[in-house]
Amino acid sequence: MAQQDCIHAISPRTRSVPALLLALVWFAGRRLGQIGRSALELALVWHARARQRRQLVELSDYMLRDIGLTRADAEAEADKPFWRP
Repeated sequence: MAQQDCIHAISPRTRSVPALLLALVWFAGRRLGQIGRSALELALVWHARARQRRQLVELSDYMLRDIGLTRADAEAEADKPFWRP
């Protein structure tokens, strides 16, 4: 799948969430100080982690083998809560 196809496979709503969070990080940096900025940066990490795990289980067995994972590995990773690395 070409990179362009991958981008279009993600819904516009999903793509706009990180942009909103980035705007909030900027605002927090100006208004809330380091604690607010750190909290919003953590929210960005959590959002990205959850998205990546959802996408991982959608990969075909061939694609998983290509990156050195099994279906069981992908499902075990996807079963983790978003806050756990």
